[in-house]
Amino acid sequence: MTQRYFSILDRYIAKELLFTWLGVVLVLVLILISTTLASLLGQAANGAIPDDAILPLLSMTGLRSFISISPLALYLAVLLTFSRLYKDNEMAAMNACGISLMRLYRSLMILVIPVSLMVLILTLFVRPWIVQQADQFKREVENRSDLSGLVAGQFNKTDRATMFLEKLSDNGRKMENVFLRQKNENSTGIETSRQLQRYEDKQGRSFIVFVDGQYYNGEAGRSDYTITHYKKHGVYVPNHKQVQQRMSGAALSSKELWHSKNSWQQAELQWRIAMPVLTFLMAVLALPLSYTTPRKGRYSKLALAIFIYLVYANLTGIAQTWVEQQKVPQWLGMWWIHSFIILLIIILLIKRYGGMKSLLNRYLRTAT
Repeated sequence: MTQRYFSILDRYIAKELLFTWLGVVLVLVLILISTTLASLLGQAANGAIPDDAILPLLSMTGLRSFISISPLALYLAVLLTFSRLYKDNEMAAMNACGISLMRLYRSLMILVIPVSLMVLILTLFVRPWIVQQADQFKREVENRSDLSGLVAGQFNKTDRATMFLEKLSDNGRKMENVFLRQKNENSTGIETSRQLQRYEDKQGRSFIVFVDGQYYNGEAGRSDYTITHYKKHGVYVPNHKQVQQRMSGAALSSKELWHSKNSWQQAELQWRIAMPVLTFLMAVLALPLSYTTPRKGRYSKLALAIFIYLVYANLTGIAQTWVEQQKVPQWLGMWWIHSFIILLIIILLIKRYGGMKSLLNRYLRTAT
């Protein structure tokens, strides 16, 4: 069935595009994930986040990165694939056989249309769910007690205390050789203990239990300075600070955005719709932009292509801000940005075919 509708050339070009796109996606995702991983490891080392939060945050970042870079990856894949065909004189052979640039768009659409539809589904439905899950997880991390991010072998500082522990069990519930300095309104308390344990009662309340320690309260040399030796004592630790955050527009479902009259929510909806349009138009632009000669090499247009993409992406962000600030009407929204790319595509095709009349004739010949 596939051979009936698609020629050998279509399947060859689609295969080259697919493998190049997957390779570019893999490289870009690995770069972004490695950067995020280094940042998360640094935060975990400083006690800003617990160790068990690294993997969930990293996986969510990876999914969001895949959605964000898919349009750029497809754009670069088309550019690199056809630049290689030009460099290896395969495009010259195709032209000699009567295969025009307009005919190659048919082969290009085999991959471009599915990827654009995939980006549409991901931005409209999957990305909001990922952002919602990430926001919820971050709130849970922030609502944990101050003991959740303790690191052995270094001083751990919070708003109310400074703690040092020599050893920490794998589950984080037992600590050995603990030093704790707490600041109260009128005095400073210092506590040392051989062991500290975390405990939760049946009501889910959290306590820390100090074992075999001393508590120093007050200022040394004053009459109210006290030293207390104990075998065991417990301190209640509030588990939840109930950090409340406003749900971002990126976390709202597309259905909520569609029925909303809020400008910033409408701007978010228009950005989601603009992403698959950007994906499609940039892939269409990459075909005439990829034209090169064997002497120039396959990377001769890469810098220009990246510059065009950056300008387009930045203009999309500016247009979203203008919609949010109501500087442009909602019916116009971000659609005017795409007209510049469409105009650029037409200019490149006219230049490639040597005139508008020649382009129209070649298009009508290909369509029939």
